[in-house]
Amino acid sequence: MQLTLFTDYALRTLVFLALQPDQQLSTITEVADRFSISRNHVVKIVHQLGMKGYIDTIRGKHGGIRLARSAQDINLGNLIADMENVSCLLDCQREGCRLAPGCRFQAIMRKAMRAFMGVLSEFTLADLVRDEEQMCGLLGLEIPVTTVRTE
Repeated sequence: MQLTLFTDYALRTLVFLALQPDQQLSTITEVADRFSISRNHVVKIVHQLGMKGYIDTIRGKHGGIRLARSAQDINLGNLIADMENVSCLLDCQREGCRLAPGCRFQAIMRKAMRAFMGVLSEFTLADLVRDEEQMCGLLGLEIPVTTVRTE
């Protein structure tokens, strides 16, 4: 299965937000510029992510976007299912398919999709940003300062 660009950009947006320190607000323009994505695309993605409860959107002069819940609570399988809105990889509803009455391929594809989604469901957004220092470096973000305890 190949994910749509919409889902790819949604994942990138969430990764960017997950790397922000202390739930700092970000802007659509920051996301668009960081990934060289059309601002209009990011607006649509942010709207969808907000509607699905993945991000908070705050309007106004000092507004912005941020994760609505922790990265650990964002399951990749659920996210992909929400963004792709696809239950089967094969469109058997098209007219004129002579094989439809006896075809078993659709059942095989449904099984493959369940397996695909099952593997994705084993991971969270936190798994994508586990190496925070490397991810921040790749995105040109400030590398988080870790506090060293002295005892």
